[in-house]
Amino acid sequence: MKRRLGNTLSHDRPVLLSAAEVSDHFQSLLILDVQNPKYLTSTLPKAKRLNIDILLRDIPKSQPVLLVCLNGDRSLTVAKQLLKLGYLSVYVLKGGISSWRQAGFTMWGINKTA
Repeated sequence: MKRRLGNTLSHDRPVLLSAAEVSDHFQSLLILDVQNPKYLTSTLPKAKRLNIDILLRDIPKSQPVLLVCLNGDRSLTVAKQLLKLGYLSVYVLKGGISSWRQAGFTMWGINKTA
């Protein structure tokens, strides 16, 4: 059964979603990649890099947001900050981009500029 995404503000922690759950809700999520730029090589399709492709002030607080990084640790840290700032629907990809890749979902390569 497909999990219904809803308001996460009442939680003191963001909701963790499996790669399969993210795939189920892919079209309704704004995907923010918060990987360390030093190690950035690939990401999820349609992911935006926070403060590079999109600014926090441009994201409505009601927009469902999925945070991704390599293994999920950095995403959890950023997600907690977003919840404190009043964002209503904050999610983290459990296991990070590594879990997405292991599940066999499509990845996008990242073009690094010098």
